[in-house]
Amino acid sequence: MKLLLTDSGIKNASIQDVLVDLLGKPIAESSAWMRESGLAELLPSLPDMVYVGLSAGSVVMTPRVGEEFVGWKPPAGGDRALGVVDVSIFPHLDHPACPDNTMAAAERWAARITGPAYAIDEQTAIKVAGGAVEVVSEGHWKLF
Repeated sequence: MKLLLTDSGIKNASIQDVLVDLLGKPIAESSAWMRESGLAELLPSLPDMVYVGLSAGSVVMTPRVGEEFVGWKPPAGGDRALGVVDVSIFPHLDHPACPDNTMAAAERWAARITGPAYAIDEQTAIKVAGGAVEVVSEGHWKLF
């Protein structure tokens, strides 16, 4: 078993490099693995399961990642994610460690995403239960 235990996820290049080393492949390739292994198809059949996603772990559950967040593309190309939920997520809105994740950048990203899309900061979560989407926030966010 390999573990990467962090306070707040992948917050800098050093931690990201360690994660890539542990995975033995690019991070984005993990969503392809989830499809190929059958896990993506299995998840919706587990109604009592609670999944907590952090950063990319949240984004991978959406229909599309957005070209801005794709560092590796599957052989078929594109920015398709697992599509377990019907909304897309722009994470780390206005976070000091992510200077490119501004509201203006989120607006450009959302213009290219099909379907509902949320820009969320570190104080915001999106709850999805029974098909209903609810934003829980003590920070700032925007629905596009």
